[in-house]
Amino acid sequence: MLARYRLHLLLIATFAIAVLLTTVANQLAGHLIVGPAEAENGESVSTEVRINAKRLDNGVVEFGLQQWDGSAWGERLLPSQRFFSPGTEVDRWLSSSPVELAVAVPVVEPMPVAEPVATEEPGPRPTLCVVVDGDSTALVWQFTALNAPRAADLLGLDLEYSSHPDAEARVAAIEKCVEDEVQMILSTLADPDMVIPALQDAAAQGIKIASFGAGGDHADRAGSLIHVSLDEAAAGRRAAEQFESLGVSGLVLCLFDEGDRQGRQRSCDSLAEHYESGEVLPVPFSLNDPRSEIATILSLYVDVAGLIVVEADFLPAALEAMTFTGVEPVLGAIGEYPLSRLRTVDRDRIAFTVTDLARFEALLSAAALHLMYRYHPNARFFEGAMLFDGAPNVHTGGPTGGPRPVPEDDDGQDQ
Repeated sequence: MLARYRLHLLLIATFAIAVLLTTVANQLAGHLIVGPAEAENGESVSTEVRINAKRLDNGVVEFGLQQWDGSAWGERLLPSQRFFSPGTEVDRWLSSSPVELAVAVPVVEPMPVAEPVATEEPGPRPTLCVVVDGDSTALVWQFTALNAPRAADLLGLDLEYSSHPDAEARVAAIEKCVEDEVQMILSTLADPDMVIPALQDAAAQGIKIASFGAGGDHADRAGSLIHVSLDEAAAGRRAAEQFESLGVSGLVLCLFDEGDRQGRQRSCDSLAEHYESGEVLPVPFSLNDPRSEIATILSLYVDVAGLIVVEADFLPAALEAMTFTGVEPVLGAIGEYPLSRLRTVDRDRIAFTVTDLARFEALLSAAALHLMYRYHPNARFFEGAMLFDGAPNVHTGGPTGGPRPVPEDDDGQDQ
């Protein structure tokens, strides 16, 4: 009987403690979080409490509450409804009457308001003049024309952009940039003997010079602070690796525009140096009718094992020529081409593309030039120009544009 009475008392005490905790929590939530205990700066304050309980002679349990004042427990707070009899029904929640706690809100000194700092009115935006040698219909120069304004916008510059395949027109454009008192000139270095004197004159007048594309070996003479280009030899080496990994064996034709930038022929030379499963024949052609010219070349070399065009613009012409002649070598390209322009069946005939820096050359060189203009106006970091030869990337083709098919004797690792 005594054990049963103790168990009953324990259950009642447990329920009562839970009820009182809930009541206290509600009071704290009302007074501390929502009510007067919310500091003005948005920081909430808290207090520490404990529950007291004692059993009276008649078996009734009495509860109270004490609050910690920082050094000792304070006076016991006794709700008017604080007695719980032994006969309380099991599994029934009981509540005491509310008790109110006084909680001190910390005084927080307001943060001092900083006096506004006087700033100088921004001066005129510097101007970047970009002069390139490309044909605006070629994809590589379309990428350049797209990214030059992006670079100027990101850097907070005004832009003068012009594209002239003719060297004399480029010289005139550079001279106009000088007349317009631009702060920076970014130029390609095709036809160096004609263009470089104009860049030297601009540098002598304090204009900062940078260059990109082929002709990095002329950057010092042009007064260029930095030259950004694709590593053409690395592009040829990557192409050789792709042909070898695809199991190509025999003759590979390397087609390049006879009027193209000088660096592209270097890709063919590097391909020939690193391709070990046959011969590489560099073949120049004109832009009059690329499809017919490539078809004529394929007709002369019907047993060709591989074909690579060193400007991706010519991929559609190469695909049409292959269809026309029925000669289907493993096809690759150096350069970037938006494959979404091609039919899926034609995309799958392209084994790989070695992508270059056409999309980024102008942006990277403009950013570096502006950095030196803005923060190092009198510095030349090295004895000569900084040369940045970007390593090419490889995109492999295959069914529906995915990874290329894996040969039976392959270990399954794409190169």
